[in-house]
Amino acid sequence: MPMTDYAGRTVVVAGAGGALGVALAAAFAAAGADVVGLVRNLPDPADQIGDVDYQVLDVLDDTGLGAWFDGVPPPWAVVNVVGGFAGQSAFPSLDPAELSTQLTLNLSSAALLTKHALRRMGETGEGRLVHTASRAALVTNGAGFAYSISKLGVLHLVRMAAAETHGTGITVNAVIPAIMDTPANRAAMPHAPHDRWPKVEDVAAVYLFLASPAARLVSGAAIPVYGLV
Repeated sequence: MPMTDYAGRTVVVAGAGGALGVALAAAFAAAGADVVGLVRNLPDPADQIGDVDYQVLDVLDDTGLGAWFDGVPPPWAVVNVVGGFAGQSAFPSLDPAELSTQLTLNLSSAALLTKHALRRMGETGEGRLVHTASRAALVTNGAGFAYSISKLGVLHLVRMAAAETHGTGITVNAVIPAIMDTPANRAAMPHAPHDRWPKVEDVAAVYLFLASPAARLVSGAAIPVYGLV
């Protein structure tokens, strides 16, 4: 059996409408998984992956998110690429609203997904949870404080959740991408060295491993995928 054979397993991709989410949904579907894509807005038909079951859901709605998880069988894996990015403001111009927004979009969403994913996985005693951090969480010049600290919080969440599930068949890990080669990032940074950025497909391959049965001994890890940056 291939290391990343997902036949008969359900993988939930939270944030399946973005560039990385699309790549993940396609990769897991190609590996044989039954893929559920959680999205805030349904993608245009031309942008949908044919084998993906798209569900419109606000992952910041604790009650709604919990009800959704209760209405489906416990998933094998939940892969979270929900998040938002905002600016590089220095401390003298830090906007409290920006700080609140980034903590909500990146950290609160991860916390609520962790809450309900682990609650349901606990019923079967096995599963994989993979979150998305950022290189900005580990350096001082990658982005503004609001975004960076929210992603650093995700890394600590992963460590705590991994400790909480230690000794079970559940693992919790993170992927730490650098700036990825997407049309939006190219447009935002037209003069950057795009050929050195990691491709979304290459980043997706790391999630594919961490969410697989083969990664049963890996928990609490944070794997960087920086390309040549």
